[in-house]
Amino acid sequence: MLLVLLFGHIGLASADYAEAMRHYERQEYRQALQVFGEAAKSGDADAQYMLGRLHEAGSGTPQDFVQAHQWYNLSAARGHRHAAEARDALTSRMTAGQIADAQQAARVWKPEETPPPQAAPLSRPDIETLSDRQGIAEIQRELNRLGYDAGPVDGAMGRRTRNAIREYQADVDVKQDGYPTTGLLRRLRQTEREAVPEDSPPPRIASPRVALQDDFSDGDYRRNPAWTILSGDFEVDDNGLRSIVETQRASDRDSRRLSTDRPEEIGLAMLELILDQTGSVRRDEVPIAVEPARIFVNAPVDNAFRLELQLASRQQTGSLEVGLFQGNRPNGTGYRLVYSPGSRPGLSLVRLISGSVEVIARQEGQLELEDGRFHSIIWTRDGNGEMQVHVDDRRLLRVRDTGLRDPFQGVVMVNQGGDYTLGRVRLQDR
Repeated sequence: MLLVLLFGHIGLASADYAEAMRHYERQEYRQALQVFGEAAKSGDADAQYMLGRLHEAGSGTPQDFVQAHQWYNLSAARGHRHAAEARDALTSRMTAGQIADAQQAARVWKPEETPPPQAAPLSRPDIETLSDRQGIAEIQRELNRLGYDAGPVDGAMGRRTRNAIREYQADVDVKQDGYPTTGLLRRLRQTEREAVPEDSPPPRIASPRVALQDDFSDGDYRRNPAWTILSGDFEVDDNGLRSIVETQRASDRDSRRLSTDRPEEIGLAMLELILDQTGSVRRDEVPIAVEPARIFVNAPVDNAFRLELQLASRQQTGSLEVGLFQGNRPNGTGYRLVYSPGSRPGLSLVRLISGSVEVIARQEGQLELEDGRFHSIIWTRDGNGEMQVHVDDRRLLRVRDTGLRDPFQGVVMVNQGGDYTLGRVRLQDR
């Protein structure tokens, strides 16, 4: 039996909102702006959020960050799931004066004293009669209604829709497979957005600052935000940022002194150290990258952070490192999370200081992500230095380390062999 998971008195979208969404889906932005505006006057959080998107993008109207921020703020106060996040992301692109104007506009705004009567809910087609494309379109419509950004209601299964499905599945605590099924549609239809009292004050502006957010949907890793390749090759495809690196078995090597000027030695030393501690693989059997691929992005964040990743792996070779670095050297001081497919441990947490490498935590057992789908990785660090790493809602690592106390400058990813895709990344202060 399917249950209504979130309770409240906000029902289906009004007729005005539904009409506006139809204009929006057909890219008739001027008409959408007008009709969303009518619905927003009565305090419709969905319409207010969409007005924010239109003003931020300059769709159907000149681009106006002040109005976009205002509408996001009002929508967030009424419980829209994505509004606060959109507002905070926009804040980083605004001047202090613009932010002050937007906040003042949100404070003085009031809904119409006599809101128009709510129209009867629009009829929904019977699920059993829908074609595959129609079913996907209905799922997109329901996700957008609930505040999950599934993109245009076009019946096409793209990355935005799949990510929106996964976000919804995570919130309702079911398997995050991203698949558009009839069971999912039934559950979406029975889910209501949590209501917020009409007289609730505007939300606090001081929320966790988002330092980095990217899903590569613009097809270019070099802007918004700008990633920089240090070595190897990366490309953006329909699923995200992808890197493929060949490996070979290591031969006996002379002992070398580690240097941040030779990052390939650091990456190899980390992998050898991790495997040597368990004795699961001989040193001369360690698979190493023919040419490691390295990329980083500047994203200053506090010493306490939350890093969220959507990662897919397609080969059981080599290893992947994702980490945060301090200072201006992505290959230097910082923490690295090391995934070693097919090895024990499968996941390790490493501290890197001045070329020295220390494993501070490791998973007991193997980790295999090569199943053709994206996996959620959440890495957090609090003010006391306690770090936790969850993979698909399972906590695999937990350790307290105070060796690094300064803020971090950005995120670095190193492919030491394999085929990996980063579908989405989000970094914020805690």
